[in-house]
Amino acid sequence: MTGDVLRFRHAVFPLLAVFFSSLVLAGPADSPRHSKKVVAVNAGWSTVKRNGVWWLVDPRGKPFYSKGVDIVAPGVECEKSAARHAFFWANFCPSLDRWRTGVGARLKKWGFNTLGGWSDCSPKIGLPLVVDLELGRNSQFHWFDPFDPEMGKITLERARELSAPYRNLPQLIGYFSDNEIGWWNSALFIWYLKDPWENHTKQFLWQMIYKTYGGSWDALLADWVPRSGEKSFEDLKQGGAALKLRPGGHGIRLVDRFMSAVAARYYKLMYRAIHAADPRALYLGDRLPLYYHQDVIRAMGNNIDVISSNYNVDTPDGWVAPYYFDGLRKLNDKPVLVSEFFFSAAQNRSGNLNEDTGSAHPNPGHLMTVPTQAERAWGAGRALLNFARFPNLAGAQWFQYCDEPLGGRADGENYDMGLIDTSNRPYEMLTKEFASLNPLLDQVHGKSARFSARRSGAPGPVVVPRADYRIDVGDQTLVEWHKKITLLSGFRAPSPHVPFAEVHLAWRPEGFYLFSLSDVYLNPDFLACGGNFPKSEAFQLHFTLEVNGKKNHFGIYLVPRNNPSSPDGFDIVPELFRLDNGVCLKMPARGHLQRINESLPHIAMEAFFPAGWFGVSELKSGMRFGANIGMISYFREFTMAWAGSPAERAIAAPGDFREIVLK
Repeated sequence: MTGDVLRFRHAVFPLLAVFFSSLVLAGPADSPRHSKKVVAVNAGWSTVKRNGVWWLVDPRGKPFYSKGVDIVAPGVECEKSAARHAFFWANFCPSLDRWRTGVGARLKKWGFNTLGGWSDCSPKIGLPLVVDLELGRNSQFHWFDPFDPEMGKITLERARELSAPYRNLPQLIGYFSDNEIGWWNSALFIWYLKDPWENHTKQFLWQMIYKTYGGSWDALLADWVPRSGEKSFEDLKQGGAALKLRPGGHGIRLVDRFMSAVAARYYKLMYRAIHAADPRALYLGDRLPLYYHQDVIRAMGNNIDVISSNYNVDTPDGWVAPYYFDGLRKLNDKPVLVSEFFFSAAQNRSGNLNEDTGSAHPNPGHLMTVPTQAERAWGAGRALLNFARFPNLAGAQWFQYCDEPLGGRADGENYDMGLIDTSNRPYEMLTKEFASLNPLLDQVHGKSARFSARRSGAPGPVVVPRADYRIDVGDQTLVEWHKKITLLSGFRAPSPHVPFAEVHLAWRPEGFYLFSLSDVYLNPDFLACGGNFPKSEAFQLHFTLEVNGKKNHFGIYLVPRNNPSSPDGFDIVPELFRLDNGVCLKMPARGHLQRINESLPHIAMEAFFPAGWFGVSELKSGMRFGANIGMISYFREFTMAWAGSPAERAIAAPGDFREIVLK
């Protein structure tokens, strides 16, 4: 995230909290809410893990898979609603209560059982409810002073105030503490290092820096490039202090430790405050923004009942990348709630342009957008089933009930996300899909441990399937891939981390095809490189095939290049190289390599390696090779490998291979 984007988020998020609020009318792991046994009646909501599968548990003790809808709200009277360009209940119902009972019946008919974030809290709707408190932002935890000694008292007071309208609602499941905090590691480090010394969090960070390098400025300089004029640790106490990562150094480890400490304090305070204010409610996390940092998930520890994450479905066919939810399970074995997912279509009845009209870079379709309502319904249905097949996922909530207004909502977001249009008419193909699939999800989820076991792979040679369909490395889509059978299993990462991406591999006579999906946060300005970002610090994928004893090693590098007109402030340029004993030969990218044009933190890339590059005229069924695939994230922060050591050095010079057989 660039500095401008960071400042934008800091300024706009409180406004969004007010906007969403206007739509709504008035313990540790061995505690009962995490018990392996179902809790007693009237004990409030809880969670349970049965046969390897996580569920919510309602107050009657019944396992519950949440099928929710966000922003089930009556709308507000305004100029747009008067023109029927925005939804407002009075345009369609004689009374608000009639609207509430009607919308409840409609949602139940479509198979939904939960009111998601920013929904009307009236019991007349007749569905369980989750609520976003915006507790961290209302406590001024974020971007102010998280380590202020008074922060615990402040969060408790705010939790009591903010939960007051909901504490006695019998349908309440629990609370989100915030929405889409992000936990951007370098942004936090930069922000608090520049603060004045009076800031307690600045003092905490300074002490961490000093102890990390044992008071040795020379040791610090191996990892960092200070701002001009900063020549000692005392200089870092000043307001406006700044450090940038030195290429080849390991400063990112310190950055992650600081972020982890801030996150740990956040979840500890939010957990305590919410449970003190409303002991019967679950703490549902902070709706991670389509991305998570592994150290933050570990920092949550037991100070959370449910991990919540918003999710942008990976491809138009509804594929949900297993690495994302499998990684959450390995990092912190808690139930997960998808607090929002969505599909939009260019074909819609509300006039939505599917872009952010309030941004200097509208970037049409950067959220999941397909051409037609038929494709929208199909993709949403497939995603719904894919979510239910994760054993740690206890529900998924659709964003949102109604399309956004013509011309966009208050912040400019302008998407066809609704089950209904702004004229109260259901999108029939979409709602029919939900009505047919929602009743099946409990059964699908109950068997989800089996799906997870299948992804773990089997010993022996790995079968790489032939793609009996055309793959175009240049068409900006991955929809043609048969993803379930091309997904590779068995990647490893250095403990305590887990693989940060997934890789798919297939073959055709002309060569190998590969694609990967991952989420990675990047601020290229955090690296001291004079604008020429080095390959060594770039995102990397290494593919090596051993043929007749010869290692054919290829490296893909995703290199950021400054571009102020880009939504991210920079472009990601994919580059392909043959690597041979220190010699780096650039290979043609056109027709061989593409990055799918999505805004960060999403990274999707697809590659084609011709058979001739490996000294083979064509690939045939039955051929066997040794293969390895390794990946390194930006700033060498995370690594993962398919065979051998997942250490950075082993990935750059692979010597271990898994046997593959073409079928």
